[in-house]
Amino acid sequence: MANFNTHLGVAAVGSGMLATLCLQVGFVDANDALLLASVGVLGGILPDIDLHYSHPSRILFSLLGIVVAFLWVFSAENDLSIIELWGAGLGIYLFVRFPIWALFQNFTVHRGSIHSIAVALLFCFIASSLSYHFFAKSPFIAWLIGLFVFLGFILHLILDEIYSVDFMGHRLKRSFGTALKLFDFQEKISSAVIIVSLVFLWFFTPDARQFIDTLTSLETYQLIQMRLL
Repeated sequence: MANFNTHLGVAAVGSGMLATLCLQVGFVDANDALLLASVGVLGGILPDIDLHYSHPSRILFSLLGIVVAFLWVFSAENDLSIIELWGAGLGIYLFVRFPIWALFQNFTVHRGSIHSIAVALLFCFIASSLSYHFFAKSPFIAWLIGLFVFLGFILHLILDEIYSVDFMGHRLKRSFGTALKLFDFQEKISSAVIIVSLVFLWFFTPDARQFIDTLTSLETYQLIQMRLL
């Protein structure tokens, strides 16, 4: 599997380029472009939240806690005092860093259910729903945020599969096929929970009509082509 630095670097480059594209074609403003790049990087390291090695696992959840805390603080109503904002941000960080981290440590196996396309879609739904309901983003921006998380997540899985191929020895390592999979069919209970969660979260996602219309419109890709050149 690719190491942490590789995942972080590739996710940063990929999400940065795509966020720049969204900015230049007028999908988002500069602030939201920076947000998209950040959540893309976050998506690029999310599959490793099931790591059971103490040091990298704590780093991942510390980063996740910081990102979630800052997203909330910068999206909070201005009538809150500075002390209230600091306290809420700290509380969110501590909640992600310790209880959520402990939950993943106890109930996940590395390259198990978390390393799957279904979970990438699950985090997409979570990111879109949170962005819309808690961070007051428009439905279109909320879905863009979810898409960047999803693409970063998928990029991580693809990198893991690439690193499972020994190109010099012309062989596949035993880890090949354990990252980029639809579900973890060996963990039937976990897969069932993921499916139920996807169905449940769908009802909390924002209206996707504008997002789908934009992505399927020929004019969108003509505009992208024009701006690229």
